[in-house]
Amino acid sequence: MITVVTNVDLFSTFQHALQSLTTKPMQIVLAYSGGLDSHVLLHLLARYQQRYPQHAYLAVHVHHGLSDNADTWLDHCQQTAAALGINFIAEKVVLNVGSRESLEAQARTARYQAIAKHLNDGSLLLLGQHLDDQLETFLLQLKRGAGVKGLSAMAAQMPFSLQANCQIVRPLLIHPQQALVDYASQAQLSWVEDESNNNQSYDRNFLRHQIIPSLKQRWPGIAHAVHRSAELCAEQQALSDEIAEIDLVTCAHSFSGLNIAELDKLSKIRRNNVIRFWLAGQQLPMPSRHHLDKVWLEVVNAADDANPQLSWQAGEFRRYQGVLYNQQKYAELKDVVITLEHTQSQRIALPDNIGTLHLQDSIQDTTQDSIQGKSGVDSSNAIDDNDSGYCVKEPLAHDKVTIRFRGEGKCHPVGRSGSRSIKKLYQEYQIAPWLRDRIPLVYYGDELVCAVGLWICKGYEAQEGLCWHVTRER
Repeated sequence: MITVVTNVDLFSTFQHALQSLTTKPMQIVLAYSGGLDSHVLLHLLARYQQRYPQHAYLAVHVHHGLSDNADTWLDHCQQTAAALGINFIAEKVVLNVGSRESLEAQARTARYQAIAKHLNDGSLLLLGQHLDDQLETFLLQLKRGAGVKGLSAMAAQMPFSLQANCQIVRPLLIHPQQALVDYASQAQLSWVEDESNNNQSYDRNFLRHQIIPSLKQRWPGIAHAVHRSAELCAEQQALSDEIAEIDLVTCAHSFSGLNIAELDKLSKIRRNNVIRFWLAGQQLPMPSRHHLDKVWLEVVNAADDANPQLSWQAGEFRRYQGVLYNQQKYAELKDVVITLEHTQSQRIALPDNIGTLHLQDSIQDTTQDSIQGKSGVDSSNAIDDNDSGYCVKEPLAHDKVTIRFRGEGKCHPVGRSGSRSIKKLYQEYQIAPWLRDRIPLVYYGDELVCAVGLWICKGYEAQEGLCWHVTRER
């Protein structure tokens, strides 16, 4: 049995942070660099494993290859994890040293991507950040001119966006690093020292070595005070998100656009808030306040006969028939054809992150599946969110069923008078030109049956048969 006695009971904090999240057997994964913070967390995790052996425990070490000591660190981590009885996996990543993106940001992104490969649905990912890390993060965000979202700094618990239903947990966020040093000393732990932590050309290291010691000398309680401020900022951000979610219901347009007429009814503050929320829902970075002003002036309020475009780091803001879009760089899909081997109920992954095409062989199944899809947090991203499935006649025995993304010729939609070219139909349905090759088209042989989420071709409508709907998934 591993026991450690210090003035601060880190294990009680650790246990309290995890117990409510681990009421059933699950996977608990530690991001293990081998430094002081993650080594203390590994030691605490080993103690937790002794008490709660029903869970699957794993330490993941990411080898960035940036230090001459990286191989030695990997060996140390592997041996330490083995000695504590924790399963261990190492991942090697390659960074683009000449990239315009900072090395810190690249390493963080690569690290999360490498760890995500080893997480199961619903896993916990433990990170070793502490109160002093929180202070550094807050000051860095303040230096960048961040709003309340940035000043919320790090959350003790938050969703992990790279893996479904997984949570990031920072069990020691309320404790200063000195508490971790005391624990490591009492437990006689041995950890690696990353020489880059002394390189003050990095902003975080500059704060750590030059600024924060003076702040703590003058105001010993500043780290705790900043942590309270970060929590208050997080509360304000949560309130802003609740308001934005309400506004998005009114402003959302099909195919992930925003209705400009509805945006125009909002105050500038609420308008910018819902635009940021809309972009965040697509996992995109946040534009600056100046950029949002330009979106409204140069894109939304451009002349009626103009084709306004505003480029930014995550795409291009565009306006089409009263709808604001953020156009991203999409793959060429005009020659893509998906052939179905059977027409039983199934889910079909669509290319280029369009989403998932759902096929059910009865309207009841489709309606139920659609309702479930709409009830989630991300319902605003559903491509055909306002329907309960498009039900069409089943194909004849000799018909080959395919999904295509480029349609040509004419079609007579049910409920419309006469046939129209597919191009004309897209215009009537207000589908922006750059989105038209991202709509799944169901064909029987060479005959268009339906454009999922838009129309069914006359002669193929049915009360029962094959039922389709498509949702965009993160």
